[in-house]
Amino acid sequence: MTSLTQGMVKAGPSKRFFVSMMTRDIDLKDAILDLLDNCVDGIQRKLKGVEVDEKPYKEFWAKITANPSGFTIEDNCAGIPRKVAEESAFMLGRPLGKVGEIDKDLHTVGMYGIGMKRAIFKMGNTCTVYSNPYGEDQAFKVEISPDWMENESWELPISYGMSRSENFGTTLKVNGLYDSIARNFDENDSNFLEDLAAAISQFYAVIMGKGFTVFLNEKLISPVEIKLLSPMVLAPGIAPYVFSANIDEVETELVVGFRRQLASERELDAEADQPKSSEDAGWTIICNDRVVLYNDKGSLTGWGRSNVPKYHTQFISISGMVIFRSAKLFNLPLTTTKRGLDTDNKAYIVALDYMMEGLKKFTDYTNRWKGREDETTQAFSQTTSVPATQAAAKILQSDRMSVVRKLGSEVNARRFIPDLPYPEDKNPKRRIVYTRLAAEIEHLANHFFPGTPNVAPSDIGIRSFEKCLDIALRELKK
Repeated sequence: MTSLTQGMVKAGPSKRFFVSMMTRDIDLKDAILDLLDNCVDGIQRKLKGVEVDEKPYKEFWAKITANPSGFTIEDNCAGIPRKVAEESAFMLGRPLGKVGEIDKDLHTVGMYGIGMKRAIFKMGNTCTVYSNPYGEDQAFKVEISPDWMENESWELPISYGMSRSENFGTTLKVNGLYDSIARNFDENDSNFLEDLAAAISQFYAVIMGKGFTVFLNEKLISPVEIKLLSPMVLAPGIAPYVFSANIDEVETELVVGFRRQLASERELDAEADQPKSSEDAGWTIICNDRVVLYNDKGSLTGWGRSNVPKYHTQFISISGMVIFRSAKLFNLPLTTTKRGLDTDNKAYIVALDYMMEGLKKFTDYTNRWKGREDETTQAFSQTTSVPATQAAAKILQSDRMSVVRKLGSEVNARRFIPDLPYPEDKNPKRRIVYTRLAAEIEHLANHFFPGTPNVAPSDIGIRSFEKCLDIALRELKK
């Protein structure tokens, strides 16, 4: 019998292949937002066990500099602990035993341990990471060079005893930008930096609202603010729908309602030609203070599902927010990019049912008052515009929340369904919408409104209907 010998074959990943594939499923904007996530996660570590107020991030900042010569992000968010740097921060994925452990009991979103490295390799081939960690006695530096990509060693050099800056934080510099990245960072060739600023103002709205400041090329970015109409007195009338529960160790809270009065027919005509007001409508989804989805108006958030109508410009007044919070990061409805929803997540599946219930309440109201929007002015006058979280808190702290028993007592689910005023249907109004050639509309405008420029198509339609109705009624009397 022939004796067998045994050996080993190489089965590890090719470094270049692994790195290049890792950067393909994320765009540049999301890669930079990942780096901002790391800043905020650092704050969470520093504040662990510290009693905070409603502005816990007010002393912290991040400064981004991006141009064709290079990319830098600097912060004062406590830095990378030396042990974390040595054992896991620069690995491509968290090692066994470290997943969910590094930030245990913290409300972060750093789950997979690939965000910083993926962002670096997305932008260029040379990087220096300097960290001055809070509570430790020395700073350190880690460097990634083009040569590192050409060999199969996965280790990186780390230097200690660096001169310490006045800020406890991290500075990450990427040089050797790839040509496509350098073009994106050139304000003369691309709108990317403008789009990045808009994304930061949206996706970091909650965090910046809690005091965190972000600068892009020395310009302070202001957060967008999601507001809803809240009643001055909690009584039957215009008020938001609110739901709260603790689902699979995820604190879940949602609020949906009107952000403004119903749109008039004239505004809807203008919106059809040049959509603008719709930008502020829809659902915003937040996980551990990070906005994951901003003003979504698709089936992902309930529009056009079950008995909820698809989004239409007549619903531009409706806005909602869902907030998920958990120290169990893998229980949050997040994808690896942290800018996408895991719709198979248990907390999200439960929340979606109540998102649709609340949404249907306000689409029904809008439909019932169609053509009679001006008659709702009195009801809306009893409200005031406030941040959506404040509108929800007012109701959550009242005695108007009712228990949702079908979800079981362990989730502590409660909701508030507003008693919205509906019109009597004795002689309901209906909206007539049709499209005609611009030249024909202009001809009618000159006929009905001679010498009057820029007449709204809705006014022309109303006058046409009134003239035809008058003719029909006179013929009926003959």
